[in-house]
Amino acid sequence: MKNIFTIFSKEIKDILRDKRTLTVMLLIPLVVYPAIFIGITKYMTAQNEKAVAETLRIGIISNGNQSDFETFVSTMPNTKISAISDTTAAKEAILSDSIDVAYFFPEGFDSAVAKLQGTGFQYFYTSTNNEFEVAIVENINTVYKQALVKKKLAQIEVSETVLEPAKSISRNLASAREQLGSVIGGILPYFFIIFCMIGCMYPAIDLAAGEKERGSLETLLVSSASRIEIYTGKLMTVALSGFLSAMASIVGLIISGQIIGSDTASGDEMGQIAKVLADILEPGSIIMMLVILLPLNIFFAAITLMLSIYARTFKEAQSMITPLMILIVFPTIIGMLPGVTLDYTTALIPILNVSLGAKEIISGTIETGPLLLTYAALFVYAAIALIISVRFFNNEKNILRG
Repeated sequence: MKNIFTIFSKEIKDILRDKRTLTVMLLIPLVVYPAIFIGITKYMTAQNEKAVAETLRIGIISNGNQSDFETFVSTMPNTKISAISDTTAAKEAILSDSIDVAYFFPEGFDSAVAKLQGTGFQYFYTSTNNEFEVAIVENINTVYKQALVKKKLAQIEVSETVLEPAKSISRNLASAREQLGSVIGGILPYFFIIFCMIGCMYPAIDLAAGEKERGSLETLLVSSASRIEIYTGKLMTVALSGFLSAMASIVGLIISGQIIGSDTASGDEMGQIAKVLADILEPGSIIMMLVILLPLNIFFAAITLMLSIYARTFKEAQSMITPLMILIVFPTIIGMLPGVTLDYTTALIPILNVSLGAKEIISGTIETGPLLLTYAALFVYAAIALIISVRFFNNEKNILRG
């Protein structure tokens, strides 16, 4: 045991001297991750505020049938109306960004509406317009058509309920945490899993293939420590690095929630998101996520260390381990898809079960049975990876390859 901790402390010191490993393991999940999350949140908030304050430039083609619509739209806030001669001029004005949308009401539009005859109007815009402007235009069209219907029903003295004899009233029983968790619950586990893998990858490459290049691995092999003690000390170091990286991503998320919550009002939409985010990251949820990441972390550590031991050089180890990221990302993305949930089948699929388990832990909808099966499956896979990795390390041809 003494030899194991001696090797473990030696490897930890080597990692602490490696600025690249420390950057990937701690700086990115602890600083860059929150910075990206906060930046996106602030950008979305600024865009929403900009959309509310922005003036919609409306062009109306004058042909004697636009007066009703012009009166209607003039009462709407943040709108600027201008007259356009014809459709050609309207298209040119939109393409030159002089106006945002142009409306054309064909000849006989007013009389057709008055006689309850079928008719319609056209509006011109570009799909590359600001999405908020497009949404405002669609809302204007809907409200105007509703206003026409309401006016004609009043003229013929018919109640509006004739169009909707029964109203449907929705009662969403899902909590705010469940609703937000279903949206971000698939994204957050992606970062946890990726950082867990990255945190294992770089130390594993350096502690095996890197030592081969430096010639220090032979020194360990001829020391008083047994082969299994050397392997255990290195595995503990790699596993600790991956676990710290995953924890750093969780801490970064907590920091993000605190900053967002302090910068927004409690009644604001982003303030509500921050509040729900704080509920998601309660101690119980964090503990469950750490427990689900622990065996996955051991699995990653064993696999990456095994490949690094086999590699001749640092560069070869990178080329062998990097493709594993694709195998990890694919099931993680599947876990983001709607309709894919944690059950007794998906709980047996590695990586996917972590993604789905963390997703349901975040949303607060986790079921005990599938969660326990996920824990069991992950520990079994970690044990299998450890057995294979130890045998691989004990093979002289692998450890002295190159």
